[in-house]
This record gives sequence, C-alpha cells and structure tokens, in this order.
Amino acid sequence: MKRAFNTALLSLAALSTGIAQAAPIDLSFDNPYLVTLDTVINFSPADPATTSAVMRFTNVGTSGGTTIDARVTATAFGDYVFDWQAPDYKASTLTEPNGDIGFLYRRDASLPADQQAEGGLVYLFELFDGTGANSNTYTDPFVADELAIIVYDVDGELDNPGNEQSEDLRVFKSDGLYSYTTGNGISSLTANDLGSEILFEGPGTNFPEDDPSGAVLLNYVNTSNFTLQFESITFADIFSLDNGVFSAIDGDQWITFEGPAVVVNEPETLALFSACLFGLATVRRRTSQGGSSHGDSA
Repeated sequence: MKRAFNTALLSLAALSTGIAQAAPIDLSFDNPYLVTLDTVINFSPADPATTSAVMRFTNVGTSGGTTIDARVTATAFGDYVFDWQAPDYKASTLTEPNGDIGFLYRRDASLPADQQAEGGLVYLFELFDGTGANSNTYTDPFVADELAIIVYDVDGELDNPGNEQSEDLRVFKSDGLYSYTTGNGISSLTANDLGSEILFEGPGTNFPEDDPSGAVLLNYVNTSNFTLQFESITFADIFSLDNGVFSAIDGDQWITFEGPAVVVNEPETLALFSACLFGLATVRRRTSQGGSSHGDSA
C-alpha cells in the first residue's frame, strides 16, 4: 500500500513541477480584429488608438496546438473616464516596446476644478480557443497553464510637492496569480499584500517606459482571465487637471528585473502535493511508532 502511495506522490510531484517550470505563453497584441483606429496618441503620433472600450485580438499566442484569441475590456470607475487604448503599441519601432497594449484614462473634465478625483480603470483580459473554426468566435475559454505579463509605466506625476497624480495597480490572487517581480530600486513599486489582493503603489514621479521602477512582472497559472485594476488620485491643485494617466501591458517580458520573484499563491496541484507529503510523513511516523511487526504490503 505504501509503495503505491509513494508512486502516486512521485507522479504528482512531476505534474506539480511541470506547472511551476513550464515556459509561459508569449503574448503579442499586434493583431486586433475589426478594430477601428479612430484617434492618434498625442505623444506618439505613429501609434493609432481606438476609443472603443472593447478590443478583440486573434492569435495573441499559441500553446501546444492551440491558437489563442483574446478579448480586452476597459471600464472606468469613480471620478475617471476611459480615453483610448492602443493595440500593437509602439509598432513603429524595431525594438521594444512592440506588440503591446497602451491605454489612457483621465479625470472627468465635468468635475469642478477644485475637486479632487479618485478612481481608475478596470482592465479585464479574457483568453479563448481561437484554433481553426474557433477563430474570432470568443466563445470557448482557454485555460493557460502559465502566463507572464509585464505591466509598465505605473508611476505617477509630480510637478510640485503636494500637487500630484498618483498611480497604483491592484491585482487579484483568485485570478491564478502565482508570483510577481518588481524592480529593486529605492523608487520601485511598493507591493502590499492585502490577503486576497496585491496593491502595487507607484513611486509618485515619472519614469521612462523601460525603467523597472514603474513596472511589475506578473505570473499566472491555470487562468483563462485576469483583471488589472489601475487606480489614481488626481489632486485638485495639479498643474494640469485633465492630464491623462497612461500605462501599458506587455506579453513578452522585455524589461529586465533583477529582484527575486515573490510567490503569493501556490497552484492547487502544488498545495495538494504538500498535503500528500504531510500525509506520507504521518504514515511513516505512525509505522515507526508501531514497531516492526507491521510489514509492507505489495
């Protein structure tokens, strides 16, 4: 009996290790489906954007023999409004960033000038099986064994002390979040573990897009969808009240992080494996305490 139990544990260990070490899917958002690009990014005119809050993508990546499609939905909340999102962000460059999604949200201009704004943007990513006849259907969810994305340019604006616009990112463990990695500089994102959520607080001042100080690498396992919640406070006395909040998402990990990954949520199979190991230790302890009169059964 014990021999069979050991065999089962070894099989489960192999499965668990495979999940933890599988190569993450390389996502690219360079192929939007039926998206009307109706606006131009003022700081990057070569990158057209859409004012539509929903974008659909074909072939954002592959896993085994499965082609993956994706749907991305932006929903503003609180005192902010959605402005635009740019598929294939920085497509005009030959280097990174490339094939990303950039987006902008801003304080609602209808608010009184002396009113502080609080709110942000919920960004929902959904993955679907887009193989063959399923392409462009967005009906059959696809569960990714492992998925890694970088969220960058989450920093903030500071013109004068006290006159600022903050930027934070909230992610949810229930989406399959396994680990995260931030920059290791003194001005990097600050991670706050709130139990079911991780809140990453921006440093409060602007950084270049390729600086890991305003970025985080997120690793997900066994997920078909995940939510990124961007949050901001625009103080009433900021120099430019309607200054937009820009951030971007990358799927091919072009920013280098030197810090170690922080594990926040073990996959279910790893948790089961740990429980089995505990059970095996208990069996062995009881057998040892019972003496040598109990032989192994085949």
